[in-house]
Amino acid sequence: MQEQKILRALLDERANYDLVHEYLEENEFTAEGKIILKEISEFYEVDQHAKNVDLEILASRLERRLPNPKHAKACIGIVKSLPDVSGANVVQEVLDHKVEILGLELAQAVGAGKSKRDVLPLVERYLDVAGKGSLDEDSKEITNLSVAELLENHFDDKNLIQIAPKALNDRLDGGARPGHHVLVFAPTEMGKTLFVINMVAHFLRQGLKVLYVGNEDPAADIILRIITRLSGKSKSEIKADPAGAQRACDEANYGLLTFADLAPGTFPRIRNLCKRYDPDVVVLDQLSNINVNVGRNESKSGNLEEAAKQARGIAKRFELLMVSVSQAADSATGKIVLGRGDVHNSNIGIPGQVDLMVGIGADEQMESRGLREVTFVKNKISGNHDHFTVNFDPIHSRVA
Repeated sequence: MQEQKILRALLDERANYDLVHEYLEENEFTAEGKIILKEISEFYEVDQHAKNVDLEILASRLERRLPNPKHAKACIGIVKSLPDVSGANVVQEVLDHKVEILGLELAQAVGAGKSKRDVLPLVERYLDVAGKGSLDEDSKEITNLSVAELLENHFDDKNLIQIAPKALNDRLDGGARPGHHVLVFAPTEMGKTLFVINMVAHFLRQGLKVLYVGNEDPAADIILRIITRLSGKSKSEIKADPAGAQRACDEANYGLLTFADLAPGTFPRIRNLCKRYDPDVVVLDQLSNINVNVGRNESKSGNLEEAAKQARGIAKRFELLMVSVSQAADSATGKIVLGRGDVHNSNIGIPGQVDLMVGIGADEQMESRGLREVTFVKNKISGNHDHFTVNFDPIHSRVA
C-alpha cells in the first residue's frame, strides 16, 4: 500500500518527486512499480516545467514501450487505480516503505536460517533506517555567514589536522580539515597499511582521537605495528621490554586509539561507533570490504562508489577527517606515478567522493631500495598535484 501512496504522490506533484527521488531505490519496488517509477522520472526530466504527470500521456507511453500487452495493461491499471492521497507526507511514506522492505528481508533471512554474519548487516541497516526521522536529517542551512565567522570557524589554522609524512603535509598547505575525505590506494603489498599507520601515529601525537576500522588484517597484527611506530622499537625489542614500549606509547597518546575489528562491517555500525567514541579521525581499512548493498545485485564499481559516498557522509556528519584505504587496479602494478584510472573497480565514482587521492607506486628497483612514489591523484585541499619519493621502513612502519 505504501508503494502505491508513494507513486500517487510522485504523480500528483513534482515537488514530491524533487523531495525524495534521489532516495528511491528500484530494488524496493515491485516489478510494475519499477516501470512506473522509471516513466515518472523520465516524464519530469523531459518536461522541466511540468508540475505533475499527465496520466493519459503516461498510459500511452506504457502501452507503446512495454512489448507484452498484458504487462502494459497491468501497469496502466495500477496507474489508474492508485489511491487518492491528500496532503501526503511523502518523506514519511518513503521511510515507512524502506522499513517495511528491510523488515521483510530480515524476516526472510531469519526464516531461511541464514548465519549471524549474513543477518547482522540487515539488522544494523534496519535499525539505522527505522531510527531516522527524515531522509536527510543532517542537512545544515547557512544564511548570511560573515567573512570573519567563516575564517574563524572553518579556515583557522588551529583546525588543521596534519597528515604525515611531512613531505605530504607541506604540499597540503599545512594539513586537512574536519569533513575532508582522504583516499590512500596502492597495489597489493605496496605498503598501504604501513603508510596509514604512519599517519595514525602522527594523528595520535597531535592529541587526536582515532577510530581505526579494520576488516582485512588481524586486529592484533595492526595494533602491534602501531605500537612499533609509536614506540620506535622493533617487534623483538618490544618483546624484550614490553614495559618500556608501553611507556613510549603512552607518551605518544596511544590511549586515544580505538580499534574496531569488523568483518566486514557496515556503515550503520561505523556511524554507531562514531557516536560512541566521538573520534577526530576515522580510518577505514579497507573501504572495498565494507558491506553497503545488502540484498542488492550491483556491480563492484557501484558498491565501491556507494561506500566512498557513505564514508564522505560520515566525515561531514560527524565533522571528522575520514581516511579510506583501497586497492589499486592491475594497471598500477610496477607503475611509479599512479592516476585516476588506477583505482580498482572505480576510476570515476570514487574520485567524485574524495577530497584527496593519494596513490602509492613503485617499480621493482624502487621496491628493492625501500622507496615509494607518492602521487596526489586528486587534491581539492590545496590544488597541488605533485608526486614525490619517500622511504618506507617496514620494521617500524615509518615513512620519511
